[in-house]
Amino acid sequence: MKALVLSNTGFGHGSLYPFIHYHKELKSCFGLESTEIVNNGLQDKLQQARAFDGELLIISVPWDTDRHKLNDFYRELRRDCPGKKIVHFDYGDGNQSAFFGALPYLDLYLKQYLNTDPDDYRRRFLGGSKFIEHLVQVGMAEDSILSEIWTDLFQSELASEQESKLMLGWNFGLWKRMIYLAEGKPNLVLLGKDRPHAFAVAKAKAAVDAIRRRRHSIDVYCRATLYKGWTRKHREYTINTLNVLADKYQVVSSTARVSFSEYYREMAQSRIFVSPSGWCEYTPKDYEAMYFGALLMKPAVEHIRTEPDILVPNETYVPLKWDMSDMLDQCRYYLEHESERRRIVDNAREAYVGYYREKRLVGHIGNILQRLGLRD
Repeated sequence: MKALVLSNTGFGHGSLYPFIHYHKELKSCFGLESTEIVNNGLQDKLQQARAFDGELLIISVPWDTDRHKLNDFYRELRRDCPGKKIVHFDYGDGNQSAFFGALPYLDLYLKQYLNTDPDDYRRRFLGGSKFIEHLVQVGMAEDSILSEIWTDLFQSELASEQESKLMLGWNFGLWKRMIYLAEGKPNLVLLGKDRPHAFAVAKAKAAVDAIRRRRHSIDVYCRATLYKGWTRKHREYTINTLNVLADKYQVVSSTARVSFSEYYREMAQSRIFVSPSGWCEYTPKDYEAMYFGALLMKPAVEHIRTEPDILVPNETYVPLKWDMSDMLDQCRYYLEHESERRRIVDNAREAYVGYYREKRLVGHIGNILQRLGLRD
């Protein structure tokens, strides 16, 4: 069985990396061999798909692709490739999608997040997100495009007769650097992300930490890049509020940027990591905290299904209210109850590392192939 992966630059290419990383396992288990071509142009993708003589096409496009152009692309692709299975991989941040209009021409639509409640696909949310709508309702965000509340941009109608084509894909936890981290190769990540000087400085600091036996010198940790609009306000509120704890605890809560190597060193020194939302409820830092042994606290995500789906309330992370009103109390509780913190941290690391050790995504891809009728 042959697959052609027509990804796009950036997140699309990164999200489809598992076909490269697990190529031996996919060939051994399912006889699947894949070739990737990275290209942003719909016309180029159409020509490449036409020339392909295999069974499966897996396609991603830039997040800001015009939805009408994409519909035309898939309509023509279906007409020209009637015998091929066509899968769209939507790596977009939200649980909704701007591209559901293409579903009639697809065999399967993979998303990195799905709503736990299917009825949510029959609703429209401010900003295209239940989480964003809640922040607007409680006064933590303004319903305005000046606050990046784009209500129609990220959602489209999901026709009931097309719902069966919607299936869970996977999230940024399967990017190359996240897989390398889970496999115990953080230095490979850092050497690819940082300049040699920054890497060396952070490693020297870590060596001093070890000599002085300084473990968990940071009680509460939060570094976050400030984006625009509603997520900026949410992150600013989180960072500023956490600094209230500095009168009693060692707190690093800041928007100041550090090298990637220093960020990993700080994470490994932290007892608690608070993860405010970015453009969606998850961030790569969630999984990084689980790996390095910091107790993850973040706005509750039980309204979402994803892969790796390893966030279990009060077992692998501590869910916070969406307005973050219980954040300080939760921090104080777990700083004073080390055994409880340790229990969740140990569970979290095993859940994270175990997912990759057992190569569970290979089985998930097998389920996708089965859904497509490409395996028994």
